[in-house]
Amino acid sequence: MSEHHWSITVTIWLALAGYAITVCLLLAGFLRPQWSRRLRAVWTMSCGFFVAHVLCAFHFSYDWSHAEAIRNTAKQTNELIGIPFGEGLYFSYGFLLLWIADVLFWWRRPERYVLRPGWLLLLVHAYLFFIAFNGAIVFEDGPTR
Repeated sequence: MSEHHWSITVTIWLALAGYAITVCLLLAGFLRPQWSRRLRAVWTMSCGFFVAHVLCAFHFSYDWSHAEAIRNTAKQTNELIGIPFGEGLYFSYGFLLLWIADVLFWWRRPERYVLRPGWLLLLVHAYLFFIAFNGAIVFEDGPTR
């Protein structure tokens, strides 16, 4: 299998662009009812692109092997920080599950979603941002770094 495929790059950049747009609009106060549906659609599409990214990565880079994904993650962390930590992949799984859960919560209980406590919003987005930053900047080569 190829180490990298165009679909892996395109899907992650679409996901991260939608993530950034959503977070910026949330910070600007666009969670009001007249904007909430549009913002939820962007958030949902962005999450869908991230799911597609994961599927593309597993297909084109790991040949659907979790063990290969762990080995590759260990290799990347070893090259970057000198510690082979393949279990870091589980943080990416957490990112995926948290984003999906957040999307489902927004669709299922939109009135409660917009009223959730600020600390919960901050906690969710702090984790998502931390993982996205590490995946897109720290563990990436080339111009993004």
